[in-house]
Amino acid sequence: MEPAGKCAVVTGGNSGLGRATAEWLAAAGADVVSLDLSGEAPEGVRFIPCDVSDFAAVQAAVDAIEGPIHILVNCAGIGAIGAIATPEGPGDMAAFRKVVEVNLIGAANATAAVAARMIGNEPAGEDGERGAIVNACSIASFEAQEGMGAYAASKSALAAMCLVWARDLSRHAIRVNGVAPGFMATPMVAMLPEALVDELLSDAEFPKRAGRAEEFAEVVDFVLHTPLLNGEVIRLDAGTRPPARTKWSMG
Repeated sequence: MEPAGKCAVVTGGNSGLGRATAEWLAAAGADVVSLDLSGEAPEGVRFIPCDVSDFAAVQAAVDAIEGPIHILVNCAGIGAIGAIATPEGPGDMAAFRKVVEVNLIGAANATAAVAARMIGNEPAGEDGERGAIVNACSIASFEAQEGMGAYAASKSALAAMCLVWARDLSRHAIRVNGVAPGFMATPMVAMLPEALVDELLSDAEFPKRAGRAEEFAEVVDFVLHTPLLNGEVIRLDAGTRPPARTKWSMG
């Protein structure tokens, strides 16, 4: 899927991995639309305010986009840390639900609305492709640490959905893949103590540094340009395999 001349929707496109992806696609010549709650879209990117956890809002945003949509990148996401239960009582189930609603249900909402549009696209290229969808998964899709239950639930399910959605949509010539980054230097983790960041990065094989948002965008670009890649999740984590907990995690 060549982005030039195509319409691309990026959820969470105003910050972090989504912003870098929106910038990359715009630079490649795509007509990019960011669906985000707030913030400012990158230069040259259209911004439609949207709560991805609300399907009606997502459908309205997609309906406001004229013409075919060929690319969707699901980057909208939030984080949370908390045990499922402690001696003081149950964990915060409202916070748990919110993470799942944004990270998983939000991606499902966007995929449902956009894929329905993609099905009507004219086949293009050697393979007659109609669309390509990329989910921002996570290292927590596979090895989440203590206290990351809500985030792991959302991201592991999102990784599993890549193959399921590929099987749903392949008959319509639409591919679905995921990219699972490790520790990335984004606003979501900007408030973490430096000592904790150093400890998290110590488990990376090479290079021992935080990933850059543009590196995520580069992998998205690779996925879009590789038609044979379908139903797959690519790890982008420098070979990191996190331990069960860090010295900073809960007692």
